[in-house]
Amino acid sequence: MDGQKIKRISCIGDSLTWGYSLPDPWQQSYPALLQDMLGAGYAVRNFGCNGASVRLDADLPYVETIAYCESRAWNPDIVLLMLGSNDATPWDWDAAAFRHDYERIVTSYRNLPSQPRVILIAPIRMFQVMGITFGGLSPEILEEGVRPVIREVAKAYRLQCIDLIDLFTDARYCYDGVHPDVEGVRLVVWAIHKGMTL
Repeated sequence: MDGQKIKRISCIGDSLTWGYSLPDPWQQSYPALLQDMLGAGYAVRNFGCNGASVRLDADLPYVETIAYCESRAWNPDIVLLMLGSNDATPWDWDAAAFRHDYERIVTSYRNLPSQPRVILIAPIRMFQVMGITFGGLSPEILEEGVRPVIREVAKAYRLQCIDLIDLFTDARYCYDGVHPDVEGVRLVVWAIHKGMTL
């Protein structure tokens, strides 16, 4: 790059970031496609972790994963944070606890030595398939609880928020109602790319 610094991008998230539903996550996940779109001036890494949640009292808190430790150690210039889908659980949803732990994650990235640009991403909608939602997650809690908190935190910390609420209106691109297929991921990465380059 003739002395030009390559910008490091950490893609933080759960299975939506990792590429759980894809035949080849290493090549078809949204971070992989984003790398292709941005080109040689950027180094995009996928720090998604299947099943990860924001809440510290969840079965798999993101902050207790190897992905979280590695994403911070990489000292990114840009952080794309898309978490919250796995917190939309009807049996233990708590907006105050979610916000507290979400802010903790946001702050941990903002305070890195690289002082990265942190972009919050409110995830795609969930849909019921044959009357049920994958993993017992609640589309209503995602829309009425998780998404508003992400928007509020973005406003409070003056961070950019890319909200994917209108990207899908049905399960056409999500075979299980939650995880996008190959075409769905292409739509996701286009929306993220457009949002982060405005």
